[in-house]
Amino acid sequence: MSQKKILTRLAESGVLYHSKGWMPGTAGNLSIKDEKDPNVFWVSGSGLDKNKLTRKDFLPVEIQSGKVLEGWKGREGLKPSAETSIHRAVYKAFPEMGCSLHVHTPESNLIEIGVSKENPIEDLPLLPLEIIKAFGIWDENPNVAVPVLYNYPKVQDISDHLEKHLTETKPRVPFCIIEKHGITVWGKDLIQANRHLEAADFLLKVRAMSK
Repeated sequence: MSQKKILTRLAESGVLYHSKGWMPGTAGNLSIKDEKDPNVFWVSGSGLDKNKLTRKDFLPVEIQSGKVLEGWKGREGLKPSAETSIHRAVYKAFPEMGCSLHVHTPESNLIEIGVSKENPIEDLPLLPLEIIKAFGIWDENPNVAVPVLYNYPKVQDISDHLEKHLTETKPRVPFCIIEKHGITVWGKDLIQANRHLEAADFLLKVRAMSK
């Protein structure tokens, strides 16, 4: 599949997530690895209404440097999302992953477990529901947890802690939560990342209903 078609499908996903209330206003951002260069990913631009997202709203960013690919000429004034570093953290920790989705589902925003600057990451146990099989976890009564991060004012602080945690612990579930902020999921491609997002949203919905 060409890069244009891949970005078109990713843009269409953004429109869908907006309709679900997961990307209200200009919130959230989406990214996917470059089809030919695994050291580059395409991320949605800053301040865009996701209900109008198109393939021309994405920029190529180098994973290691975090800079827009040299020589790229796109729409004038388009800048990478402020949360581009979150996507970089995922790709640096998991080089085999090819897509990262950062959205603001209502249930993920309701998560509050007392993380702080002094204690920036805590694991949140997940209910042992059937839907966990969507993550490739087939344990009977699975005992798994999702990392919840403190919502630092500077996104780079969030990303630094996230990258360190993902690299050191390799959590079994392919998503994380930023307290009072949103959820980030990842997968080998858009299809898998979307599947993980739907499963994670379901788990958090059931958790909210059971409280």
